[in-house]
Amino acid sequence: MSYQVLARRWRPQKFEDVVGQGHIVTSIQNSLKEDRVGHAYIFSGTRGIGKTSIARIFAKALRCESRLEDGNACGACRSCEDFNTNSSMNIIEIDGASNNGVDDIRDLISNIQYLPSTGKYKVYIIDEVHMLSTPAFNALLKTLEEPPEHAIFIMATTEPEKLLGTVLSRCQRFDFRHASVQDLVEHIKKIAEKESISFENEALIKELAKLGNGSFRDTLSLLDQVLSFSTERKIDEEVFSRSLGVAKISAIKNIIEGVILGDVQLISTTYRKMISENVSLKNIVKSTLESVFGIISSKDFKDYSRVQDRISEEVFNNVSRAELYWIYEVLAQDFVWSMESVSPEDASEVVLRKVA
Repeated sequence: MSYQVLARRWRPQKFEDVVGQGHIVTSIQNSLKEDRVGHAYIFSGTRGIGKTSIARIFAKALRCESRLEDGNACGACRSCEDFNTNSSMNIIEIDGASNNGVDDIRDLISNIQYLPSTGKYKVYIIDEVHMLSTPAFNALLKTLEEPPEHAIFIMATTEPEKLLGTVLSRCQRFDFRHASVQDLVEHIKKIAEKESISFENEALIKELAKLGNGSFRDTLSLLDQVLSFSTERKIDEEVFSRSLGVAKISAIKNIIEGVILGDVQLISTTYRKMISENVSLKNIVKSTLESVFGIISSKDFKDYSRVQDRISEEVFNNVSRAELYWIYEVLAQDFVWSMESVSPEDASEVVLRKVA
């Protein structure tokens, strides 16, 4: 059997599998329990946070003939078996980006008046619905306004502001939240345990979660990329840095401590090594500023444990809040100049050495 990427293997199959979208899951479960199901829904939010996954779980539950108390589909009735075939005529799923013309929508709704072959509802899932053309939206409007009782539309979009007001007014809208770093960390830990993946330290897990930018799918895609560089599914700082082209946590720690302690040699050596390892300048600058910001926050809240991987305890205790704020302000301002200079790599090193 061919390898299945983590994002697909760990795609939620039940409501309880969904992470970070409790407000939406609860609303949908309540509507199913109380049989208050709308005829059209819009799921909006950034990519990779569960819009299409929840749409499919919802669609399966809507059509289930023996739904469980928690709102999940039973998985054993005719409608559930029909859903599992992936070729059901009662759940029609299209990609709005590649089927965005008026003829595509007319084909989609041409048989909407016919009852489903099994179950109570016929469900239409339209992904990336904002990509539909204006004529296609207009063709859909009448059906959205007066749909047959057995038809339900679930539309997903990353750009709800592009949807026509007349479409939005006909739908129930659910706004999906970005996944928090903590949600992503817990999700990675759970998958790592099940997949026998070991991380050298928890700081790498947190860094991976940050790089995911609030997206579960993006985070798992990055984890797959890291695993392709690892041996025996063991991830250390070297593998992590090389596979993703990011600065090592230990290197950024050296840069920051060099700035605070005035160690120009340490700054220059560490900086040039990162450049030689093909770490992008943008990544070095961003990681440095993020780390200094984290240290400032830890100093303000008197909690060294937050940044124990970013700065030694001795340096943390000896540096003042005022000095940290000054370092951050100068770096943030001068990096803007260095990144736009004729020689950004040299200019950025000068900025670091100047602050030291």
